[in-house]
Amino acid sequence: MHYFKRNIGDYHKKAGRLTMLEHGAYTLLLDACYDRERFPTMEEAIDWCWARSKEEIGAVELVLRKFFDLIDGRYVQLRIQDEIDAYHAISLKNKEIAANREAAKRTKRAPSVNESAPNQEPLTINQEPIDQKPTSQATTGDLFPKFWALYPRKQDKAKAQKAWVKLKVTEDLFALIAKGLSVQVVSADWLKDSGKYIPLPTTWLNGKRWEDEVKVASNVHQFPGKSRHTELDQIDHAANLEVNADGSYRI
Repeated sequence: MHYFKRNIGDYHKKAGRLTMLEHGAYTLLLDACYDRERFPTMEEAIDWCWARSKEEIGAVELVLRKFFDLIDGRYVQLRIQDEIDAYHAISLKNKEIAANREAAKRTKRAPSVNESAPNQEPLTINQEPIDQKPTSQATTGDLFPKFWALYPRKQDKAKAQKAWVKLKVTEDLFALIAKGLSVQVVSADWLKDSGKYIPLPTTWLNGKRWEDEVKVASNVHQFPGKSRHTELDQIDHAANLEVNADGSYRI
């Protein structure tokens, strides 16, 4: 996203008391978030602003604390996220309009399927139909309800579905998404403060957050595998042993 509207009045109302250095840090962060269409960690924000000196790094840190919310390790501004989502929605709509227009042109140019070519013999009722291989992959729309049922923060479903369509999710990709989500729902950040820092589903999908490495909460553990010390009464302890004359066993 290489263009966004900047309301000078809103900006100076919220950020008018910043120093020149802090204004520069904030402007660079805004440009970077819109251009990359994602939000930074603290280290990424410093890198995006090319901050080198102690004063420059301090300016970046102040802007992040004052104008962004720390959610799941990243500094997020909801206004930016809303504008990026709206931009993608318009782009998707324009793409659909262009595709429909092109399809209409092809239909107009193509001959009718019921017209027979000259001297072509008609199909008989005994002619075998052409085999068509069934598609094994579920469509993106079929898989979204499954994702929505798994995601713990039910907010802005319509926006989340638009982000989902953009990803063109196959069954293989859905398996990766579900696997990553299963780890993150028990992560320390998501469990903290009753789920306060769980990101919006749209933000999570646009950022491909299922690929993130997460820290699992210390009081949550995976289920252990089946112990080899259970069901001892079902084990044949005499297997591979030879019976002595007195009824005892030997190896």
